Amino acid sequence: MNEQLSVKNIAIGCVVIGLLLPMINLTVISGMATDGVISGVGDTLKDGRDELSDWEDPDWLISTSERTYFANSITNVEELESGDIPELEKMGPFIYTVTTTKEILEFDESAGTITYSEYDSFDWCSTCSWTDESGVEHQSLNGTTDITQVNILYNTQLIAGLATGIDYGGIFAKAGFANNMISFELQNKAPSIWASNEISNNVDNDGGLSVLDDAYSSWNNSTSAGVMSPNFTSSIDMIMDGAVSDTGICIALTCEIGPMLVAGMGAPSTSTTAVRSALYGYSDVSEPELTHIDWSVYSLAATAFSNHGGGANLTEVEDLKERLEAVTESTLGNNKGVLINNPDALEYILFGINEGTGNAAGLLTETDFFGIPLNGVALFLLGASGSPFDAMVEYKVGLADLLDLVDYAGRWLAYDNPLIGTPSEFSMILTGSSGTLNGNEWWLESFGGNEPINNGYLSIGLNRAAFEGTIDLSSEKANGILYTGAYALTGNFATAFMYGELSGFSLPMTNSVPMSGGEQVVWDDAYVASIYGISLEEAAALRSWVMDFMFPAVVPALLNFQYGASPYTTQPMNNWLYGWDDAVLAGLGRFSWVTLETNETYFGSDGLSTGDYTVYQISTGTGANNADNMEHGLLRGYINSDGDGLCDFKLDSDGNAEYDVPCEANETYGMTEHLPWRAPHNEAATYGLLSESVGNTNTVWAGTIGGIADAENPVNVNLVGYAIATSEVGDKVTYKDIPMVEHSISLDPAENQIQGKLIGSGTYVDAIPGALPVYFKSEVDIKVEPITNVAMYGKSTSSFLFDYRGPGNIDPDFNAEYMQTVFEIHTFSEISDDDAKIFKGKVLDHTGPFFWTDLGGSGDMELEPLKVISYVSAAMYIGGFSLVLFGAVKLSRMEDE
Repeated sequence: MNEQLSVKNIAIGCVVIGLLLPMINLTVISGMATDGVISGVGDTLKDGRDELSDWEDPDWLISTSERTYFANSITNVEELESGDIPELEKMGPFIYTVTTTKEILEFDESAGTITYSEYDSFDWCSTCSWTDESGVEHQSLNGTTDITQVNILYNTQLIAGLATGIDYGGIFAKAGFANNMISFELQNKAPSIWASNEISNNVDNDGGLSVLDDAYSSWNNSTSAGVMSPNFTSSIDMIMDGAVSDTGICIALTCEIGPMLVAGMGAPSTSTTAVRSALYGYSDVSEPELTHIDWSVYSLAATAFSNHGGGANLTEVEDLKERLEAVTESTLGNNKGVLINNPDALEYILFGINEGTGNAAGLLTETDFFGIPLNGVALFLLGASGSPFDAMVEYKVGLADLLDLVDYAGRWLAYDNPLIGTPSEFSMILTGSSGTLNGNEWWLESFGGNEPINNGYLSIGLNRAAFEGTIDLSSEKANGILYTGAYALTGNFATAFMYGELSGFSLPMTNSVPMSGGEQVVWDDAYVASIYGISLEEAAALRSWVMDFMFPAVVPALLNFQYGASPYTTQPMNNWLYGWDDAVLAGLGRFSWVTLETNETYFGSDGLSTGDYTVYQISTGTGANNADNMEHGLLRGYINSDGDGLCDFKLDSDGNAEYDVPCEANETYGMTEHLPWRAPHNEAATYGLLSESVGNTNTVWAGTIGGIADAENPVNVNLVGYAIATSEVGDKVTYKDIPMVEHSISLDPAENQIQGKLIGSGTYVDAIPGALPVYFKSEVDIKVEPITNVAMYGKSTSSFLFDYRGPGNIDPDFNAEYMQTVFEIHTFSEISDDDAKIFKGKVLDHTGPFFWTDLGGSGDMELEPLKVISYVSAAMYIGGFSLVLFGAVKLSRMEDE
């Protein structure tokens, strides 16, 4: 009996121990193994970053990926002039291979940081394809495909070009004055010169009294006015040689303008005779002799003037070349009259239209250019000053004649050029007024008041549209507003004026100086009136002149005329993304290459660098920086890599930027924890307006993830340099047989207006509403493996939305027709199938209660530290099951006995 009890106890003990062994395996050994694997993976990741050699992996230093783009191309450009909404056709995919090249600059083991430079090179991939949401594969569209879209620089150029536009507006306005003056001289002054010469010769031959007596007799015989012998003795010298205007210009009949002045005053009458007699020295003569003297003077001048073609239609005369020679010699002196013997050349010089452009080319020609009167005299001067040789070819003249024509015409236009002499003065006595008037004086009078020669108002001055006849600014005030005042519109303040008009507020001001933290006041008629010292009505007219005329009409016409610029442009996708040479910037003498993406070089530029490489400092997860922020961003800046000997900017101790500073080759600069375009120095450059313009204050790049994230907590993500966003932790999913945690980002475009990045002027232009109204939207899906915290899946679609309403519009409705996507960027990366299989076999299969089943694995799946414990665990399972089986059999037999 005791023996049976002993055997039974042994059998029970075997069962208990047999059951305990798997339980210990399940609860203790497997837990220890799982913890060991997880800890080992963490140590492996950490150890794989703690030495410089760990980062010198060729696959890390030079890596490749794919980036896919789509573009919406406008199909109804011709209709957009009338304000229609663009119709878009989605084009793509355009797939590019991105080669990212890194160079390690510094490895700090104790701090746990690595600093390296990086740049990207993009190449269109002809063999690549993109798979849509339905699983359909699409081949890469050729990067040479033309895309028509908004000229992204256009609004900015309009704003920046306002000062130049106003300056040129004055030139074009004065060109109208010059046109009239040249026409007047050819029509009237040349005949007057010839008439004065004839009278002078007759006086020299016969004497002044005889000449006047003959004139009187001729008039008297033709009119039968009665017998009289007027006495010219007391006034003959004044009439023939001594009469001068109020400004001292000779107006006697033997002087150049005398005959046309006398003839132009008209036949004697009570009023006319009174004025003329006062000018020519016979006003003290009694009637009827006074009238007879006046008829003698008038008859002599008018007959000679008329006989020489005074007032004739210039398109019908046969002596144009002689007229041009006479007036140019009169102006230039020293026998420098321009004689054009080639009839075709003369016709083109005076009345020509450029066949290539359809614009006015002749000195007397005016054409309409987008509603702006375009006078050939201005285009002649601009062309001849810019390229004399081309002008010689176009106008078929030699250099000497060209220079003399430039000098002659330029004096009337008061054109500022070393080749041009003192501005010509028009004697206002010819209009019955006093003084003289040159092109500059005429423009300043006409700009803010009545046009002084023909009366009326200029269509390009303040008295336009609803303000016609209501504005009367002095020339001095007009000069201050346009050219010389502290707020002159041909200076830097023009852009500040546009900021006020488009935003509705002044720049932040402190003691009349723009400054961050300054006060912004409402930009209205009262404010504009206060800064210029003008009335409210004058301020309203000035604002209307800028916003309703100069900005939407004159400046666009100027940009189009000079550079061919337009609101829309067509160019290949390669150029849109990676570089084009902007004609406006080139014409202004500025660096003209532009790019949306930062390629190593500008596409089509023959290797021109896009600028200094970016420098990153990130955490290695070791040293002072622990594994919790492994591969997180710390600082970023630039390195002087382009060989120009300049750092684009440097920051002083207060964080202020100084631009184009000499620095050493490969010197790093501008290191900051912020996104570069949102850095504090750029905020300061916009007087604190940048963040408000963007719509958010999230500027800190530091802390954004690299390849290592945090599966269980939100992480900060850098969205291709345009924005920083925080992920939202989602569900646990299984992807490629690997458990992962989803993170998602849905970036609100209303809070991410990115014109500051695209313009990048480093001025408040970056914050002018609607200067470049592009909004950034991004949808991101990240899957993070929780053991390693490695992001094993990433997919994003970034969209660039354009507000087609134009400058000044803010707070768009993103569901409205005027908001359209212009470009999309698609990126995608995931753990490869092979790597996923290895990770599952090497890590996941070695965690949990059955970690031992492959006995530590083999080949790529082998996890060496688990081999021994896997065998021990397997032995415990086998031993436990054996003991349970042995005990159960014994107990069963004992019951049978």
